[in-house]
Amino acid sequence: MESIEKALYYIVDENDEHNRLSKFFNYFLMALIILSVGEMALETDDGIFLPYRNYFRIFDFFTVMVFSTEYIIRIMTAHLIPENKGKTRWQAVKTYIFSFAGLVDLLSILPFYLDFTNLDLRVLRMLRLLRFFRVFKITRYNDSMKLVADVIRDKRSEIGVIMGLIFIIMIIASFIMFYAEHDTQPKAFPNVLGCFWWAIVTMTTIGYGDVFPVTYMGKIVGSTMALLGIGLVAMPTGIISAGFLEKINERQEKEKQKKEKPEEDKKHYCPYCGHKLDD
Repeated sequence: MESIEKALYYIVDENDEHNRLSKFFNYFLMALIILSVGEMALETDDGIFLPYRNYFRIFDFFTVMVFSTEYIIRIMTAHLIPENKGKTRWQAVKTYIFSFAGLVDLLSILPFYLDFTNLDLRVLRMLRLLRFFRVFKITRYNDSMKLVADVIRDKRSEIGVIMGLIFIIMIIASFIMFYAEHDTQPKAFPNVLGCFWWAIVTMTTIGYGDVFPVTYMGKIVGSTMALLGIGLVAMPTGIISAGFLEKINERQEKEKQKKEKPEEDKKHYCPYCGHKLDD
């Protein structure tokens, strides 16, 4: 059983860059994810979906079976991941299942199996939207998407502070605008929630023009919101950009260190399959 698990882990291993079988498996899944998302988009066009309904169902069945098999393999081999070293098998499995990647893997296949239950059809239609979570699976197999995820994870505290500040300002502006504009424009500013829509549009400097203040107080608040939006909304972009530069510099430094390693290191890998050899 242990040898089977190691063989399966060799297929899904993402850390060994010399593992050609794993690379092929990753590229295959990336292509399948892209095709699956394209299939979901084509399903919304009755002119395309209805004549080829059976083909769509066959392809959806195939993708779910592949993703389900991958999900089972990752559960079976969770304890072999280097990050889970020292954990029990159950702890490793629990770590994977409740991780972002594990939840995405589950949500991408769950709607298919829920079709076999007795749930209300309206609920099923809503749950089938969860299939779109398949698009997030691609972050595991694409280095560029991994970079985006790593930057957002590393900078989440700074981004959270800025987003919290923006939210507080919009809430305050919504209450002020309600009391400033409601009596003059009851339809445009019917309640605080309606004013919050105006605050979002103004803070993000989109300005649809469907709702705008006419009172002096409202214009002052609107002008302040627009000016704050120019600076505050741009701050997360600057934080993420700085994070990208840091990550790119780290990758370049790692690549440089790899190139500087002696040629002798290459002998530790099989020249045919690229798998790392045991010392």
